[in-house]
Amino acid sequence: MVAGHSNHRATAATSEQSPKTAVLACLAAGGPSNSKLLHSASRAAREQNGGFYAVVVSPRARFGKMELRTLVDDTVLASRLGAKILWLDASDVTGGLLRLADQFHIGRIFVLRHQPTPLSWLLGRTVYSGLLSRAEGIRVDVVGFERGN
Repeated sequence: MVAGHSNHRATAATSEQSPKTAVLACLAAGGPSNSKLLHSASRAAREQNGGFYAVVVSPRARFGKMELRTLVDDTVLASRLGAKILWLDASDVTGGLLRLADQFHIGRIFVLRHQPTPLSWLLGRTVYSGLLSRAEGIRVDVVGFERGN
């Protein structure tokens, strides 16, 4: 574990009839740990000998110029690490991720835990908490944020 980062894992029983060996990395605009997330997910995909996907999660808002540039850089890195790039534009991000997991036989999802904003409680449940509570048969790895000094 890297100082300043936290990894939480949740695992539910998987079905033996259909092995879910693919790995999904969820990229978020402005995610300060996207690089760490991608490297961890890539390593997991190689260990599981499964497919590797990176999904760009698009909130229904405009990206700032800097966020867009960082997101493009992150998708280029994902591609270089062997990921197939997917785009998700959904009002229910957690539900969309779970549908992708079912469609592509994903057994493990890597997602960022962002530093909460002052009004984040108004927006409801976070993506990582939604995945941890709703993902059946899928391991969820939550990569934490770095805290400033």
